[in-house]
Amino acid sequence: MDKLEAVQRVLRFSDKVRERCETERSVFFDDFDDFNVDDYNAGGYGDLADQIIEKGLQEKILDEEDLPDD
Repeated sequence: MDKLEAVQRVLRFSDKVRERCETERSVFFDDFDDFNVDDYNAGGYGDLADQIIEKGLQEKILDEEDLPDD
């Protein structure tokens, strides 16, 4: 699965992570795309995407083998 799919899976299945993104960052499910999940510059969501994936691992929504081979 690619990075975008991993982020979307976590947002789909973790109310806690999704609500945190929406309330604290004003970032919603549809705001993520193939490009901004890898963009670590201002305006990109690379760091946030990495945090979402890390939370997905902690909540057992994702497994290590689900992660992209970057």
